[in-house]
Amino acid sequence: MSGLNWGIGDLLTVTKLAWDLYHNCYLVAREAPDDFRQLVNELASLQACLRNLRDDVNSDMSFFERLGENKKQTLERCLASCFETLNRLQKLVIKYRELGVGDGLQFWRKLKWVGKQGEIAELKSKIMVHTCNISLCMSSIGNSSLARIEASMIRALERQEATTSSQSPSQENEDEDEVDDLAPLQKAKTAPQAGSETQSNGLGLYGLRRAFTGATLVDNVSRMSPESTPSISEEDMSEFGTPHMAKDPPMRKRSASAKAMGKTRSRSDVSIDPGLKAFPPSPRASGESPRDMTKSPGGEYFKKPHSKRIPSSSKDLLHRSHGIGGKEPLNVDEAVASAMQALASARQKDQSARPLRVVGQDPLHKPHDALQARFQKLAEDELKIRKLNAKDWLRVATWWLLKARFNTRVDERTQYMSTRGSFSVSGEGKAAINQAYVDLLKASWILYTIVLTDDHKPSLMTDENRKLFYSLSDGISEDLGDFQPVDPPEKDTLLCQNYNIWELLQPEEETYDEENLLPALENGRWITVEQDDAGEEHEQVLFRTFVDAAIGGKRYRMRSKGAPYMLLLSTKEGESEPKVTLCNQSGTLSLTRDFTIEDLQNKDLPMSPFAGSGISPREAIPLNFGRMNITVAFTNEDDLRQFMYIPKAYFDAVKRREPRQLDKATETLLFKSSVEVFEQLKASTMKPMNPRQIFRSCDLRVLETTTKEGWRTTRRIVISSSAGETRPWCTELFLPLSRVQIRREGLARQCTIKWSDCTHEKFDKTDGNYNKIYTYVYDDSNPNIAFQLLFRNSQDATDFESTILHLSIPPIFSTPGPNPGFIYDISDTEPNPKKYKALILTKSRFDWTYSDLFYMYRDTDYQYDHSTFRVRLPSVYYTDYISTHVEKLYKPPPDEAPHFSHCEKRVGNAPIDFDDEAVAAGFMSSLSGGHTLIFSRRVHYITTKPPSRFGSTKSNKGNAEVQLWSKGNSVRLVSRWDDKVEDKWMSMSVPRDGLAHTKDTNRASLPKCEYDRGRKIDMAHLVARDSREKDEKTGKKAGSSMAGPITIAFESVRDREEFAAALEGKATPPTMQRSAFDDLMDL
Repeated sequence: MSGLNWGIGDLLTVTKLAWDLYHNCYLVAREAPDDFRQLVNELASLQACLRNLRDDVNSDMSFFERLGENKKQTLERCLASCFETLNRLQKLVIKYRELGVGDGLQFWRKLKWVGKQGEIAELKSKIMVHTCNISLCMSSIGNSSLARIEASMIRALERQEATTSSQSPSQENEDEDEVDDLAPLQKAKTAPQAGSETQSNGLGLYGLRRAFTGATLVDNVSRMSPESTPSISEEDMSEFGTPHMAKDPPMRKRSASAKAMGKTRSRSDVSIDPGLKAFPPSPRASGESPRDMTKSPGGEYFKKPHSKRIPSSSKDLLHRSHGIGGKEPLNVDEAVASAMQALASARQKDQSARPLRVVGQDPLHKPHDALQARFQKLAEDELKIRKLNAKDWLRVATWWLLKARFNTRVDERTQYMSTRGSFSVSGEGKAAINQAYVDLLKASWILYTIVLTDDHKPSLMTDENRKLFYSLSDGISEDLGDFQPVDPPEKDTLLCQNYNIWELLQPEEETYDEENLLPALENGRWITVEQDDAGEEHEQVLFRTFVDAAIGGKRYRMRSKGAPYMLLLSTKEGESEPKVTLCNQSGTLSLTRDFTIEDLQNKDLPMSPFAGSGISPREAIPLNFGRMNITVAFTNEDDLRQFMYIPKAYFDAVKRREPRQLDKATETLLFKSSVEVFEQLKASTMKPMNPRQIFRSCDLRVLETTTKEGWRTTRRIVISSSAGETRPWCTELFLPLSRVQIRREGLARQCTIKWSDCTHEKFDKTDGNYNKIYTYVYDDSNPNIAFQLLFRNSQDATDFESTILHLSIPPIFSTPGPNPGFIYDISDTEPNPKKYKALILTKSRFDWTYSDLFYMYRDTDYQYDHSTFRVRLPSVYYTDYISTHVEKLYKPPPDEAPHFSHCEKRVGNAPIDFDDEAVAAGFMSSLSGGHTLIFSRRVHYITTKPPSRFGSTKSNKGNAEVQLWSKGNSVRLVSRWDDKVEDKWMSMSVPRDGLAHTKDTNRASLPKCEYDRGRKIDMAHLVARDSREKDEKTGKKAGSSMAGPITIAFESVRDREEFAAALEGKATPPTMQRSAFDDLMDL
C-alpha cells in the first residue's frame, strides 16, 4: 500500500485492521502482563481515532481538500506508518494464534513472554505516536507546528529503537529458551524491560494523557456494535491499594454550556477489561474544559526543541507548549506529553473562537433611566476602589438573582398571583415582591450593561465563565417571565427599594481578613445559579438561604437588614459531619465549621442583638466560628425549620454514636474521626464481600464503658454515614479491649482490623436426653468481623491504632521496642475496693499486631529468670466476654442474634521476655508498691536452719530465686522456690550492714531475723502471704512468721559479691543496653 495518494478505501482497510487487532488482543489481555495490557489500551485509542477520521471523511467529501496540502501529506505519512506498524503486530498475533486464545491464563503460560517484552514495548510506543499524530492532523494546529511535533516524536522513537537494539542477540535467545514457570504478572515485575517507556509518576502513557487532557486523545468508538464490544464490570477493582496502584483522575461531567454548544454526532462508550483502563469520551466529543485539559503532574514533561527561527505570534502558544528550558523531548513519553499539551491548547483556542449565545434583554423589564443612572454611579464608585473582571461581575449578578428568588419565596405569593400565575409588580405590591423585581433588574443590568461590553467579552470564552453566563442569562429570563405587570410599575415604587449593588459591610466583617478584600474563590464557589452546582466537586450543598447577622462584639456589631449574608449547610467528601457556612457578597467573610449536635439545643437568648427588632428569639440563633461571635437571624420560620431539620434528622439517625447515659456505668468517647472509605471484609479470607460493601465519607467512633470494677471495662465501635446520605444509617459493634488485630499496609492512612464478637456457636453438651445445649461464646482466636478503613490522613490512622492497642488511661511504665508493653494502675470501687495492675502486652504475628490484656492483683505469684530476662506470671487474670445466649436448648431467633451480655474473670498464664536487664528490672519495679528491684540471681539453695557442727546445712527444697528490693533506706529480701514447694515464697527485712560472709566463698549468711512464708507475695509490701489464712486482728491474708538465721549459697563467688554490693548500696544500677540504632531498626 502506497504511502501517498491515500483514498477512502485505504482508510477503511487500516481502520478495519486496527479494530481486528484490538479485538483479538483483547481476548487474551485479561491475564496478560502489564505491558501487553497497555498495548491493548493504545490499540483501543488508535482504532477509535481511525474510526473518527473515517466518519469525518464519510460525512464530508471535501474533507481532504479543506485539510490543506501540507497537512494532507502529513496525514498520509502517518497512516502509511501506522499501517506498517499494525502489519508487524498482525504477524506477531498470527505467529502465536495456534497456541489458542480460549483461556487467557493458559495462553500466557505457553508464551515465552520475557523475550517479547522489548518488541511489545516498541510496538506500544509506535501505536501511541500514530494516535497522537493522527489526532494532531485532525486539529487546527498549524503546518509548521505539526511538522515540528512530528519530527520530535520520530526522533524519540529512533532513540528508543536504538536502546532496544543494544540488547545482544545471545541474551534474546536465552530469554526465548527460558522456561515459563512463573506467573505472567510475576514475570512482568521481575523481567528486564528493554526499550520500555519511562513510567511518568507511575501513571504510564495512558495516565499521562489523562493527566494532560482529562481524557484520551480521541473520541470513543462511534457506532460500535454491542455484540462485538467486550464488556466488563468494575466489581474486581479494589478501592484500596498500595501506592503504585494510583487511580486515574476522575472525569468531569459534560457541562451545560458544552451541551448548548451542540455536538450533533453521538459517540458510544467503549468497555475495557478492569485490568485495562476504560477510555472516556475525548475532549472533542464531550466538551471537556480546556483549562482542565492542560493540567500536568509535573513540568518535566514539557520540553520544547530548540528553534533558530523567531516564532510568530500565531505560534507562540504552541512553542510554549513544548515546555520549559527549550530542551527537545528525550523519550516518547516526553514527546507525547508535549504534543498533548499542544493539542489541548489548540482545542482551547478553537473553543474561545466560538461566539456566545446571547439572548436579548426583554424591553418590558429594562431598568428606567433613573434606576440605570443609580446603578452606573454605584458601579463607578466601586471601580475606583478595586478592579473587577468578568467573573467577579458574573458572581455579583448571580448574587442578586439568588436574592430575587429568596425574596420571591419569602413573600406570600397567594396575595399577588394573577389568574395566569404571574406576579404583579404594581405600586400596590408588597415590599418583598417589589424588592425581588429590583434585584432581578440589578442582575439584568450587570449582565447586559457591564459583562457584555467589549472589555469583558474575551474573559467569557473560558468554560467556567461560559457556564456561569448561560446559567445566569437563562435564570434572569425565566424569573422575569414570571413578572407580568398588571399596571406599569411606578418609578417611585422601584426607587424606594434597596437598589444598592453592594451589600453593606459591618466593621469587624471588613477587617476579618485584611489580606483578602477582593471577591474570593471561597465565596465564589457558593454563588451559583443552581444549588447543585454550588461548592467544589467534593462538596454537596444541602440547604442555602439568605439571613441577617450580627457580627462581632457589642461595640462593633450591627443589626443587618435585607438578609445580606448567605447561610449554607453542606457536606464534604471524606467527612461525615454537616458543615455550616456563612459568607458575604464581597468575599471578605467566609466562615465554615462543623454543625454539631449542641447547635440544636434550645438556648435562651436574653442578650440577643436582635431583641426589639421584631425577630423572634427562636429565629435568632448563635453560630460562633472560633473567635468570631455571630448571631444569625432568619427572616421566616420556614427557613429556620428547614435549616434545623436537616441536621436534626441526621443526628437522630446516628444518635447511637453518642455516649450513653447508664445507671451503673459511664461511657466516654475515646476516638472520633472521619473515614474516606469503609469496607466490610470476610474475616475468614480477608477478601471483599460479594457484593462489595463499600461506604464513603463515614464517621468512626470508639466508645468505652467503665463500671465500678475496672476489669469489666468494655468498648464499642460505631460507624455512621455522611449527612449527605438520603437515608442516614448507623451501626454499632462490640469491641473487646484485647486480641483485636490491626494491620498497617499499603497506604500510610489505611488500616485493616479484625476481631471476634460473642456469636460463635458452641454445642458440645447435652441435657442428658440427647438434646443439644447451644451456647454462643467469645473466641478470640477466630475473628469473625473485619473492616478495611481509609482515613483522611496517616495521623488519624496512627491514633486509631493506638486506641485499639492501648488502654485509655496513661501508663505508669512502658517498655521500648517494636512490641512494647504497658503497665497501668486500675482500681475497683465496689463491691470490694482494691487497687491492682493492668498489663498490656503488644505482639505481632505475620503482619498483624494485637495486644493481650491481663490483670495482676496485689497478692500474686511470679517467676523472674535473671539469666534470660524472662518473667512468667502463672496466675494472672483476664476478661472473658459472655453472650446473651448461654446453655439453652434452642437456637436464638433469626431476628434476635446473640450479643455481648457481661464479663467474667478467668485465670491465665503470661510469659514476658525482655532484651536487657534495665527494662526487666523497671518492669518488675513498676509492679510493686514503690520498691525498686536492685538484685536478682538464681542460687543453689537458701536455708533457714542454723549451722550444724556435724551435718550439712543445705536445704532440701532445691534451687531458688533470690531478689533484693529497696525503698528509701530499707531493703527487703524476697526468695521463691520452685513450684514443688507449697509455701514457695519467703520475705524478710534485712539491714544493709547485717551480712556475714567469708571471703572467697559463694555462701552468704544473715544473722537471726524474722521472715514470712506463704504461697503468694504481696507486691505492695513485698511480704509473703498465705491465701488460706487471715490475720485475726486485721482480717487480711497473712503468711507464717518465723525467725532464724539465713544462709544463701550462690552459683558463683561473683554473684555473692554482687549481692553484698547491692545490699550495702554500692552496686551500679543496670542500664539499658539498647542504642539509638536499635530504635531506628525497630522503626
